[in-house]
Parts: sequence; structure tokens; C-alpha cells
Amino acid sequence: MKTYKRDLEGSYDHLFCGHWNGSPIEIGMPPELLKEIPEAETHHYHNYHEYYVVLEGEADLNVEGSTVKFEPGKVVMVEPGESHSITWIHPEKGCRWVIIKEKSEPNSKHIAGK
Repeated sequence: MKTYKRDLEGSYDHLFCGHWNGSPIEIGMPPELLKEIPEAETHHYHNYHEYYVVLEGEADLNVEGSTVKFEPGKVVMVEPGESHSITWIHPEKGCRWVIIKEKSEPNSKHIAGK
């Protein structure tokens, strides 16, 4: 078993694990309930899947020009290459989510027992 702890001292203050500490995936969460869009949030894309798991509050995610409502219990998967950004966060309720980045190399997946 391996456990991970958020690096509050380094540049990964919102992340728990990733390739830099031996995890095959990257998992992070804002350190607090967000009430406004982070300054660094702009339309961007990646060559890997991102999964947003919404924990509390409300926000809007724009993916390729379409708006997806963030609400508790919803999971949104952004495909590789899709442009996306958080465009609105409810000013009173705020929003908090977990993000999982699947950065696996091609052909690196396997099915247990095969």
C-alpha cells in the first residue's frame, strides 16, 4: 500500500499524487472551496483524459464551446485534445472538485487476470 499527501510547501499545492512521486495518475483538489475562477484558468487542452468529480457547490465548465454544469455527484470526462476551462463559479456557494488526470502511455494498460 502507498499513501499520498498534498505537498503544501511545493509547487503542487493542489495535487496529492502524480508521476513525480510514483503514481501512475495525477489526482488533485483545490485546497479550499473556490469562490472565484483561479487566475491561471484559461482555455487549455492536454493529450490525456481528465476526470472532474464534483464534491460541492456549482460551477460551469466550458468544453469545446459547450457549457457543462458542475453539481455534486457529477463526473465529467474531458477527452484528450478538447479545449476546456472553468468559466463561472457560484459566488455564494463556491465549488470544489477532485480532478484525476490519466497520463498513461499508449499500450500501457492491462486487464487484471489476462
